[in-house]
Amino acid sequence: MRGASNLVVAIVVALVVLAVGCGSSDSNQEGVTGPNEVALEEVSDPGDNPFTDPVGEDEEDVEPPKAVAQSGKYSGDLPGLYGGTMDYATCDRKQLVSYLQSEPEKARAWSKTMEIEPTEIKSYVNRLTPVTLRTDTRVTNHGYVDGVATPIPALLQAGTAVLVDHYGTPTVKCYCGNPLTAAVPIQKPTYTGTPWSGFQPGNVTIIQKSTTVINVYKLYDLETGKIFSRPAGSVGNLDQPPDAPDTPTTPTTPPDAPPDSPPPSEIQEQPSAHFTPQAGSVGDTYTLHVEGFAPDATLDVQLTRPDGVSESYSITTGDAGTGQYTFPQTGGDTPLGTFNAVITNPDTGASATASTTVS
Repeated sequence: MRGASNLVVAIVVALVVLAVGCGSSDSNQEGVTGPNEVALEEVSDPGDNPFTDPVGEDEEDVEPPKAVAQSGKYSGDLPGLYGGTMDYATCDRKQLVSYLQSEPEKARAWSKTMEIEPTEIKSYVNRLTPVTLRTDTRVTNHGYVDGVATPIPALLQAGTAVLVDHYGTPTVKCYCGNPLTAAVPIQKPTYTGTPWSGFQPGNVTIIQKSTTVINVYKLYDLETGKIFSRPAGSVGNLDQPPDAPDTPTTPTTPPDAPPDSPPPSEIQEQPSAHFTPQAGSVGDTYTLHVEGFAPDATLDVQLTRPDGVSESYSITTGDAGTGQYTFPQTGGDTPLGTFNAVITNPDTGASATASTTVS
């Protein structure tokens, strides 16, 4: 496990933009005049064209890692690249889904950017992991204009709360719900907008997808300065302290939870999950078992195969909070290796993980 001082962050291609916060994506907007411009987007600013109200909380005065390189790109699985606070997620995935589901036109534009169907938004969002950017990070932001998600090159200030996918790439900016995609190459970027204190065109990070699926993130604790573990797809309830094994723990209630969050006394979930068999061969039948979830809950199951392909399933728990899903019998085209499952109760955020190996 490596601390923040081991993280080298870089500025790759620099960009151009106007201070449009969460994304003034219309090229006719004031200040956005050319293809080489990159918009400076400071923390806690929803911008002109947000998809939703804020569904997350940014952090002020986040300091980048001590070692900063010139012109570099970094993999999303790099320990300490992202920050966070143990047992507390900076992004409310349930609220994001609720906003999008309440406005079908926005849901269509949002899901089109993510290359999914509107009906898949809930399961897709519930597979994302909340983190905080520790460096000024370049992305392509997408604001909502006239029924369409319109892209603009953007530089997000360190301290911005984002949701990342299983490859460590920023996918949603939480303060406005805008979808994010990879930064596009810009030869001679021009930054537009009001620079924040500490902004330097030579200290910009571009985050690339990891080469393998990330099961556990190594996050830098913004309060203690130590690295802790957050299982991918969880919202802080399964966080592990430094040097702890990467296994789920009993969920806890985040501080300053929203008013509609149930009090701790009502949260009884202590979820766990396992496969039978935990290791088998092609042709075996594999069953995912879950327990400790709320009764009569519909759980989202995200299965990541050894070849990186993700599949979505659901399990409905019974009165005892248990349930199971038996997968179709494996055939000759089944990829060999470890299958990882993240099981989440979208109503509470409680989640568990399980894996099985096919050889």
